Amino acid sequence: MGKEKTKEMKFWTKEEYLKFSKSMMKKDGIFQIFELLYWCGLRLGEALALTPADFNFTKETIRINKSYQRIKGKDVITDPKTEKSNRIVQMPHFLAEEMQDYIRRLYGIKRDCRIFQVSKSGLHHEMDRGCKEQNIKRIRIHDLRHSHVSLLIEMGFSAVAIAD
Repeated sequence: MGKEKTKEMKFWTKEEYLKFSKSMMKKDGIFQIFELLYWCGLRLGEALALTPADFNFTKETIRINKSYQRIKGKDVITDPKTEKSNRIVQMPHFLAEEMQDYIRRLYGIKRDCRIFQVSKSGLHHEMDRGCKEQNIKRIRIHDLRHSHVSLLIEMGFSAVAIAD
């Protein structure tokens, strides 16, 4: 059912992601969104919708309860893709520190304002640049989600735990 031909699923190993991330480190905002996509397995729309209020730095968690899209030139915040997409995601300790530092540097940001102002095409451009610079295979931005699953499998998580 569905498409006649499905695209091959691509993903990065942890080593490939770390290599790629070196090219992003000097790009404030870009680096942090790629970190969230890889280490937390967020969808791009979920990451683009994040506000300071979604972060609990005491518990090192992120609340996912909305998604961002640009429709006919307007910013639109919608519900997540599925009901199960409403969730609390655990951040690694180092990422919680990175995100807290990043949000602190956003001058005068309100708790309900989006923290990432980058466009999807801007992220695609950065992905192209980083892959070329580091000589690693180009994957789709959504494939960072698959890379996250691969990381969890490597860490010993069960399929049921990953699905939850």
